[in-house]
Amino acid sequence: MRGREATAKRYAKALFSLAEEQGRTEPVGQELGVVVEAFGANPGLGEFLSRPWRAAPVRRQLVAAVAAELAVSTLVRDFVALLAMRGRTDHLREVAAAYAGLVDAALGRARARVRTAVPLTPADRAALAAGLGRALGDGPVVLDERVDQSLLGGFVAQVGSMVLDGSLDGQLARIRERLATG
Repeated sequence: MRGREATAKRYAKALFSLAEEQGRTEPVGQELGVVVEAFGANPGLGEFLSRPWRAAPVRRQLVAAVAAELAVSTLVRDFVALLAMRGRTDHLREVAAAYAGLVDAALGRARARVRTAVPLTPADRAALAAGLGRALGDGPVVLDERVDQSLLGGFVAQVGSMVLDGSLDGQLARIRERLATG
């Protein structure tokens, strides 16, 4: 898996440098996300492209046609076609994640994966992002939210390797531990 992540980072860095030259780092990241969603919605496409006996020009043509249908920029279309030609479309999700990390680092923001018991309201979302930003001291924080119905309440946020547990489950576990230790 490490080799796969390293490969994805190399491709993401190359795409980032080209997007930076054009002054389009964020739009390119959004377009890359659209392509990832399209590939995720059509598993047959990924399966077709993963077959080693498919000729590289055929893979490139197919992916270029899909990218054109999605109305993404020439840069993203050519990039995804390059991945297809080299047989790396299975790395697309990792490339997009690595690219998002590069954009976040360039803009001085952090990305937090947040699990909540219920969907956040816009006011809650803004308050949580602001609170995490103050706690981290890294500037703005972008939330990647996911509703986790196994949580009793509250949230669990992960920023890099740091985990902030503000969930009711976590609070109950800490109370249990204090009572057990006396």
